[in-house]
Amino acid sequence: MHREAYEEGYVKGNIRYIGMIEVSHEENSLFDPNGKYPKIGYQLFYLMDITECHPFKRKNESTARIWVEPVEVPYIIDDHQLTFLILKEAIKKGF
Repeated sequence: MHREAYEEGYVKGNIRYIGMIEVSHEENSLFDPNGKYPKIGYQLFYLMDITECHPFKRKNESTARIWVEPVEVPYIIDDHQLTFLILKEAIKKGF
């Protein structure tokens, strides 16, 4: 998580594990078994309290960095409803 946060956003900080979900494509007829993702995988979710913000260099996989309050996430990410449910539960539990 620390490496990914720095590689993608050029930030460092303290992380807390929120939880994980299993992502299964066992019943997905469109799943490509030769693709880059496994048939069954796991997504881990973390929260980071940022303690260091370094200059953003636009290397690796990210082309931009923005700061978003939790209530603004639905206006930024709209590709998966599960994202909002996880965020809502994390906020409710005090993460």
